[in-house]
Amino acid sequence: MQKSLAKNSIYNIVYTVANILFPFVTSIYVSRILLPVGVGKVASAQNIASYFVTIAALGLPSYGVREFAKVRENKCESNKLFTELLLLNIVSTTLAVIGFFGLVFINAGFHGEWALYVACGLAVFFNYLNIDWMYKGLEEYGYITGRSLLIKGISLVALFLFVKTRHDYVAYALISSLATGGNYIFNVIHAKKFVRLDFSGIKIQKHIKPVLLIACIIFLSSIYNKIDVTMLNMMATDESVGFYSYAQKTINMVLTMANAVTAALLPRLSYYYDNDKEGFYRLLDKGFQILCVMALPLAAGMALVASQTVQFLYGEAFAPAALTIQLMCPLILIKGFGDLFCYQLVYSTKSEKIILPAAASASVINVITNAVLIPTLLQNGAVIASVLSELVTNAIQFIYMKKKVHFSINGKALVTGLFSTAIMSVCVLILMQLRLPNTVSLFVEVACGAVVYIAVNMVMRNALMFEIINKVKKKLLHKN
Repeated sequence: MQKSLAKNSIYNIVYTVANILFPFVTSIYVSRILLPVGVGKVASAQNIASYFVTIAALGLPSYGVREFAKVRENKCESNKLFTELLLLNIVSTTLAVIGFFGLVFINAGFHGEWALYVACGLAVFFNYLNIDWMYKGLEEYGYITGRSLLIKGISLVALFLFVKTRHDYVAYALISSLATGGNYIFNVIHAKKFVRLDFSGIKIQKHIKPVLLIACIIFLSSIYNKIDVTMLNMMATDESVGFYSYAQKTINMVLTMANAVTAALLPRLSYYYDNDKEGFYRLLDKGFQILCVMALPLAAGMALVASQTVQFLYGEAFAPAALTIQLMCPLILIKGFGDLFCYQLVYSTKSEKIILPAAASASVINVITNAVLIPTLLQNGAVIASVLSELVTNAIQFIYMKKKVHFSINGKALVTGLFSTAIMSVCVLILMQLRLPNTVSLFVEVACGAVVYIAVNMVMRNALMFEIINKVKKKLLHKN
């Protein structure tokens, strides 16, 4: 039975809001307790662990979603697929666990921080239980949302109980890893409702080639996404890593908002591409309209209020991160639209091969640019390298996919979004001249900016907004 896309979008919005609020609350608290140095230590250790998490995952988070979307109506095929991919996951995770702890041992716990690296390494170990791909392939977004809210609540309580001084950075890292493990444990317990192990007639070898291809793609992509922190750690200071990681966390919060609805489209795009081409193009256009409404104002707004946001969220100690955030704002647009037209479109149409040259080019550019800019610009040099790399990889994929899929860009939606964003930006700049207290000013600017943006869209008769309003009216009338 096919899940309701509207319900999945609502679940994903709730899930998204939780993913925004949780980092929002934890960042406010942790930044003032651990300060830039403590934040930088944890970010560096998590960065090293993340390479091995990528190896452990072996491309299954993307491949598994796509394949499960195809066989979800067939119980027997679903069971076999689940068993095959689970066995592959066990092998890849074992190699990753050995690799991570071997690296930590060879490097003597990276300056004696044994406890920190063991705490972060648990995230690699917990990948044995990672079957998120099954739930996303089955479009079980209701369960994913409920589970996530519960684990986030428990993690937040643990954070307040155990992270109280600047020396508690290991406890912070451990709570983060245990939160990941908690999600996966719930997944395994709940899995019996949907699948069971079936070893009869399984063919693991048929998955090896596509999974390894995706794994190589993701690993290459992770190099230019993660190498910034790695090179900052080698060429700069823990403070620079702290400023960069919190700027990145802020931009990721905004990106999560921008992709709140489109993030749920991959399974449906995969299904439509094979079964309903007209539905595929309609859904792609709807995703573009949503991004025009969300990503454009969020990128402009974040660039305008970056300094006030840093002061409000993280305190004066993180003031240098404001410029870092402003330099990162183009990523909201590049990654936002790239997620739909590159990541989701590439995987739903089985065009993964294009990502290899795109990611390889981006990785080379990233390493060279980092090496040149980090010694003088520190975390801001790493940001410039990251923006340039992301632009290159998405541009290559976009050009390829435009030729293959022949989709059209909704010009009206784009113009409406750009014009509305420009008017909103002017209003925010005027409000900034009032010099109100920081917190008051931030909330007034965000609230007024949102009102102006929505009003301009309504005047310009934005089709998506009117569609949403009409659906809400129908729901209300139906209830009455």
